Amino acid sequence: MRISNISKIGLAAALACTTVLTAVPSGPAQAAEVDGPKVKWLFSLWGARRGFSEGIEGLAQYVSDKTDGNFEISLQYGEVLSSSKENLDGLHIGAFEAAAFCAVYHPDKTPALGGLDLAFLPIQSLEARAQVVEDYYALPVVQEEFAKWNSVPLIGILMSNYEAMGTGDLPSTLDKWDGMRISSTGGVGQLIASMGASVTVISAPDMYQSMERGVIDAATFPYTYAFAAYRLHEIADWVTDDWALGASVCHAAANKDAYEALPDQYKDLLKEAAAAGYEHQIKKYEEVDIENEIAFEEAGLTRVPMTDEIRTAIEAAATPSWEAWVAEVSEKGLPAQDLLDAIFESAEKAK
Repeated sequence: MRISNISKIGLAAALACTTVLTAVPSGPAQAAEVDGPKVKWLFSLWGARRGFSEGIEGLAQYVSDKTDGNFEISLQYGEVLSSSKENLDGLHIGAFEAAAFCAVYHPDKTPALGGLDLAFLPIQSLEARAQVVEDYYALPVVQEEFAKWNSVPLIGILMSNYEAMGTGDLPSTLDKWDGMRISSTGGVGQLIASMGASVTVISAPDMYQSMERGVIDAATFPYTYAFAAYRLHEIADWVTDDWALGASVCHAAANKDAYEALPDQYKDLLKEAAAAGYEHQIKKYEEVDIENEIAFEEAGLTRVPMTDEIRTAIEAAATPSWEAWVAEVSEKGLPAQDLLDAIFESAEKAK
């Protein structure tokens, strides 16, 4: 039984070798450790509080604790400030001080950030993904892309690697994927399609009913929380085991004008708070993974390991998808190959 696909090495140890992610103090925050004026930021989010937003929750709590509440980042869920697909525009015009956005919602607006969303990147853990994101944010090209939208990055919003869960025969050989009806999107969907599956897109709330009625045979989701959230394990027969098909990264950013108006000690605090946010999100994922793995085991799911045959097929599809991204983004005048190389170098360093 796999209890968690997250490294059991503590986050502090995993990040100790970097100067980008500052170590998080182990003890409780002291009141007003960081003196400063009263500041309140509104942060635009969609949906409800969930694993996706726990990194931002951790960052906001850290800032509040360190300033004894003088610097408040008020997280506004449910699209009360803006549509999820318009948060980047809201940052640009200063409609609010901070927001979350996903590059996949508007790839033409932030083409450089799309490199983090490529499928089957060699990033196996959330700790490693946090390091890759922070290294990527430090690249001048990426900083310029944020600046184009009058924004500065605060923290990456991590999502765990995608797996596939489904019904029927175990897809343990490549031929079993041929003709399989599977709901999947983006680069992960392209990989699945390259294996012969018939890929479609079904909204998450409709996934359970579609699988139960046989409209689809399987679905890909971030593992484990999304499968459990939509109860797919209750009707599924199998789940892929550590295939790590890829994951998207969304972003939390501040309006540049609001950021520049902060006193220097608050700017430094926000940089420090990123590590606390990552640690908090990873811890929450780890906690829910343990619960979900038990539920998956009780549901009788069979684990499907990746064979050499399937890995070869996926790698054969992944490389052209990376090359296509490089070609597309290079046409926009960006050093796409350098960006991709930077991701691989950072991933290797973060192992």
